Amino acid sequence: MYANVYLHSHIYLDLSTLCAMSREKVAKQARSRATAERLLVAAIRVINKYGVEGATVPRIAETAKVAPASMYRRYADKDALVRAAFVHVLQQSNQNNRQMLRKLLLRETLESTVAQVIAAFFDQYRHHPLLMRSLARYLETTEDQAFVSEARSIGASNVEQVVALLMVHRREIAKADPEHAMRFAVLNAACTVEAYALDTSSLWRAFPEFSSESLARDLTAGFVAYLRSP
Repeated sequence: MYANVYLHSHIYLDLSTLCAMSREKVAKQARSRATAERLLVAAIRVINKYGVEGATVPRIAETAKVAPASMYRRYADKDALVRAAFVHVLQQSNQNNRQMLRKLLLRETLESTVAQVIAAFFDQYRHHPLLMRSLARYLETTEDQAFVSEARSIGASNVEQVVALLMVHRREIAKADPEHAMRFAVLNAACTVEAYALDTSSLWRAFPEFSSESLARDLTAGFVAYLRSP
């Protein structure tokens, strides 16, 4: 009987210890995730303000309110953190689009919805010019093709969400393959806005009459005319 009492007590103590260890492990993992999240958010803020070149490890660590060593425990170097931060902000954009795109941009007609979409394209470059320029340049120069593929995949998903939103106006589209035509129109508008906003040597800059406002109007008119023509 005494042996059983001892055994049961021993098991109880072991289970209590294991539970305490498990709780501590969960708490430690939560703290680690929170630190990783702060680093990613801090990296994006610093890149948005100083560009990739100015996004030094001490500056990112100070913004995240962590020691620089905390970064190196999670990422091999600054480039690894920058890539993770870019993927993070693209994924957040994707998630936000899924939740808010219809509410923010959908209007009663194809033309009015297209106008909202193109205005949103311009807004992202207007509000985050250095971040968007840094991402574009990084994609052009990095040798990490896995990162490039992942970034493009997320970007393509964002395009598909815009296409799905605009396909609400399917009845206004005269093309034989409305979805293909819509995808082409969205990509054409997005790439035009990107070139206009990011490339200071773009041929668009040779024609001062193309302000962002006039270009948005012309892009909207061309977008809708293309979709409504057979």
